[in-house]
Amino acid sequence: MSVIKNILVITPDYPYKNESVYPFVRNLCEEFARKGYGVTVVAPQSVTSLLLHHKQKRPLTRIDEFEGRQIKIFQPRYLSVPFRFHNINNALTRLCLKLFFRQHKLSVDLIYGHFWSSAYAVLPFAKKHHLPLFVATGESSIKELFSTKYGLSDLRGYIRGVVCVSSKNKEESIQLGLTTADKCEVFPNAVNSSLFHKRNREECRRQLGLPQGAFIVAFVGWFIERKGPQRVAAAISQVDGVKSLFIGKGEQEPQCDGILFKGSLPHEQVPIYLGSADVFVLPTLHEGCCNAVVEAMACGLPVISSNLPFNWDVLDSTNSIMVDPNSVDEIASAVRELKDNPKKRSELAEGASQKAESLTIDKRAKAILEFMESRI
Repeated sequence: MSVIKNILVITPDYPYKNESVYPFVRNLCEEFARKGYGVTVVAPQSVTSLLLHHKQKRPLTRIDEFEGRQIKIFQPRYLSVPFRFHNINNALTRLCLKLFFRQHKLSVDLIYGHFWSSAYAVLPFAKKHHLPLFVATGESSIKELFSTKYGLSDLRGYIRGVVCVSSKNKEESIQLGLTTADKCEVFPNAVNSSLFHKRNREECRRQLGLPQGAFIVAFVGWFIERKGPQRVAAAISQVDGVKSLFIGKGEQEPQCDGILFKGSLPHEQVPIYLGSADVFVLPTLHEGCCNAVVEAMACGLPVISSNLPFNWDVLDSTNSIMVDPNSVDEIASAVRELKDNPKKRSELAEGASQKAESLTIDKRAKAILEFMESRI
């Protein structure tokens, strides 16, 4: 019999209305709820970001309802400092949670901290109430986002288990002294298969008004150097007859001939755009385990992505071409190969679909819950 009935999730953010921020956290929380667990989310919102970056203000308290279930969400406000001062922000988040828990009495059996910074922030509350604390590590670079040494031994000693999205995240967490190997298990990111699944390409293109005979490359991610939209655009420019979809936003807007769509979309609309494409390309430089890659695979797309360790748990030669993410020529060569070789494109697409069958949010949530139960 489960000893866990109510789970408290601490996370840096949570989707609100049509925002696509942190959909992977919502997907996991909703799956916990589907499996009969009570779920409460605390996601502090930075007043600084609200003012300087014109972010949408979220209610301090709200209820998300779906399929006859509920998730209660608290988003207390706090002041933050510029992104590079991670240690100060970690301390400010901890103070925010301390004040929040003084005002709200929550009845929970377990705490799930999404990212190391969240686990650090909620540690005093967990210790005070003798609650088991788990951390989900999915940072693109843990060292950059969590570098504080203060209280590290307390955190390392208290945490019951670490949910790692990749072998790379597991090794980085151990090397930084945040945990030990016996507390870690790898659970790659997963998708909501009711949303991300293979669709009829011709029908998707018809709905979006896209040319039926075109060879279309899709990119999904922030328009920033790390994700590489400009490298993709430069690579596409080297290959004749390629059209493209760039889904995202940011300062590094891609520019090339043949762009059919460029801009951000609600997360729920992304699958139809992926369904209209022939190939997914994302030469990202750093990840935990890239959700966009897994989503593209679930939509039946062959993948061109980075030949770096964060991809190795989900990508291999059966479903992708892995390239040097800094090499525009290698990206272009991979695009050209898949454009000119329909047989290989079809084989990699089939391999992507097969791999994605094991990467569903239902299976991931079940495995994480069993892992946590085993360590209480």
